[in-house]
Amino acid sequence: MEFYGYRRKEGRPGIRNHVLILPTCACGSESCRIVASQVRGAVNIVFNTGCSDVAANTAMSQKVLTGFALNPNVYGVVIIGLGCETVPHAKLREKIQALTSKPVVSFGIQEEGGTLKTIEKAVRAAREMAAEAGMQQKERFDISELLMGIECGGSDATSGIASNPAVGNLSDRLVDLGASTIMSESIEWIGGEHVLARRAATPEIHDQIIRVCEAYEKHLLAAGQDCRAGQPTPGNKAGGLSTIDEKSLGCIRKGGTRPIVEVLEQAERPTKK
Repeated sequence: MEFYGYRRKEGRPGIRNHVLILPTCACGSESCRIVASQVRGAVNIVFNTGCSDVAANTAMSQKVLTGFALNPNVYGVVIIGLGCETVPHAKLREKIQALTSKPVVSFGIQEEGGTLKTIEKAVRAAREMAAEAGMQQKERFDISELLMGIECGGSDATSGIASNPAVGNLSDRLVDLGASTIMSESIEWIGGEHVLARRAATPEIHDQIIRVCEAYEKHLLAAGQDCRAGQPTPGNKAGGLSTIDEKSLGCIRKGGTRPIVEVLEQAERPTKK
């Protein structure tokens, strides 16, 4: 099996060819949204941190932001910063440029003289980049180069017997053809993690799956909180789910039945297929 995609010099091909409008901090997020709304083929993300961060938060933020830029569905990146954030726009641009040959430009709101001037310049840059992206032709790639991300929607009593098993079946079919899939939301393994762990390819991966859930519950308990108090949500309960365990047993089915070969911390890139 093959699929149509866009070639990237580094890593997997993309099935989209977006221009990403990327904020360095919460203060740049609204300007990024406005720029993306003015440029066909552009997308933005909302980033709600980046200012006055402690070191661990800064490190995680930079992993997340560079990860968005390196996503194979992104052709090029326009960065917008405020000017007083922990990692300024020029520094983030340099980080991304060190990891990829994609086109990357950046603007600082304080340097440019305000949001309106920044938005004007960023829109021009994004339109030029989108025009370049539009010249790139789709190519055919082997299905083994595909990585599909799996995410839950709103869960109800049918999720565990209909939509999630259907997605899990697709995951199994893709894996059997040589492709890869990845699922997130470890909060929605809790209560079913022992079932999910049975699919681990090694004893070490089995233990990692269990520890992810244990560590999360312990972290909240240390702050006097119980994650099960917020799960299932009122909407989940209205849909017929009674406990987090019941919800999790449905959620984990979206990952199919094939062996789990890697457990990743947040913002880490997969190293295995």
